Amino acid sequence: MADDDRPGAKDDDGVRFVTAEDLADGPAETRPPLIDLGAPSGEVQLPHWTAPATGQVPQVVLGTGVDPEVSSSADSVRWRDERESSDDLDFLRELGNLDPDEPVVERLGALDTSERTTDSDYLNFDDVELDPRKRSRARSRRPRTTRSTPATQSTGQVSAPAPASGSQARDGVDGSARPGGRNVPLAAAVGVIMAVVALLAFSVGPVGALLIAEIVVAAAGVEFLTALQRNGFRPATLVGVVAIAVFPLAAYWKGEAAFPLVLALTVVVGIIWFVAGLGGRARPVANLGVTLLSVLWIGMFGAFAALVVNVPSEGVSLLLLGIVGTVGHDVGAFFIGRAAGRTPMSALSPNKTVEGLIGGMVGSIVAVFVVAVLLGVGPFSAGGALLLGIVIAIMAPLGDLAESLFKRDLGIKDMGTLLPQHGGILDRFDGMLFVLPATYYVARLCGVAG
Repeated sequence: MADDDRPGAKDDDGVRFVTAEDLADGPAETRPPLIDLGAPSGEVQLPHWTAPATGQVPQVVLGTGVDPEVSSSADSVRWRDERESSDDLDFLRELGNLDPDEPVVERLGALDTSERTTDSDYLNFDDVELDPRKRSRARSRRPRTTRSTPATQSTGQVSAPAPASGSQARDGVDGSARPGGRNVPLAAAVGVIMAVVALLAFSVGPVGALLIAEIVVAAAGVEFLTALQRNGFRPATLVGVVAIAVFPLAAYWKGEAAFPLVLALTVVVGIIWFVAGLGGRARPVANLGVTLLSVLWIGMFGAFAALVVNVPSEGVSLLLLGIVGTVGHDVGAFFIGRAAGRTPMSALSPNKTVEGLIGGMVGSIVAVFVVAVLLGVGPFSAGGALLLGIVIAIMAPLGDLAESLFKRDLGIKDMGTLLPQHGGILDRFDGMLFVLPATYYVARLCGVAG
């Protein structure tokens, strides 16, 4: 306590003690304030509680020392109890710079053409690269390993893939790469049934042979157009099927003169198809292109069967020789390739071998020569039969490779499943599509066909 104990006296630290007597003495305006609140802001008249709401908002505190030229409004004005918002300035500036009219480019589903990880690769327990292009290159350089058992995890041994069964074991006619994967007795039985049906139809004459050719060509066209649809294309299917089916009939009726007419009508009707919007929102250039490919490859090439059948008095036997040469190639390639196939022939069809190709070529030449010369089927002499056999030996594997090219691009193993152990109709008669024109022009070269 200070020496001066009088009321209102100050102590040594300069602290003034105010007593009740001090507050009672003197007028109110001269009384010392308990707390210095600064200059008065003036009297504020509050509305009566019965008055309607004024709609006023709580007072805000303007930020001090902030340059409004460089700061955002969120930083210069804030609520009394609001925390400092300077941590959010970057985010707020980004929101302020967004253009609401800028289109968002995002491709989903079928429109997303970027390279994506497939489900099988994503769920695979092998070492996975994030870049799918690196993964595809690595997968082509090394064999795949399995981690299904602890033994394989500890030893790191590579397990051999299980042999495929059914149509999965077939890629053409050369079975050398996967011996035992194809049910040969069943495949042979199906082949015999097809041969019996063809011979019965041929025995009827040109009309029966034309009927068989028409059924095979139309079914092959439906298979190919269906395969295109399954893999994202939207061809003019109805236009393609009708054109393919009409091609052999028109060729039998008007000969080679029908070819340009059918092709021109197909192009015109195909354009009308997409102009009318019957193809949906599909791209007309690509889808009209694959439609014309099916008509040319299957319809026009298959129509040469009608031209061959239309040869006077020898048409059915000429078609039979073409079929015999193609079957001889398939049989020779399968058995020789299965027994001695070691060298892959092409990356398009890795299950075909050079040895199988040689065996198939020899099989074509021998089959045509035996049937044409020794059995006397057809109008060819020994030289003509040898020429036809050589041409078929060249054209049949080209037809095989053409279908393998398309199947690889579509990512499928077989065009269909109609024929057990053979795949579809087109899988069985792909070589014939190239053999038929070759047979017709060899016959014309030899003076058999006019």
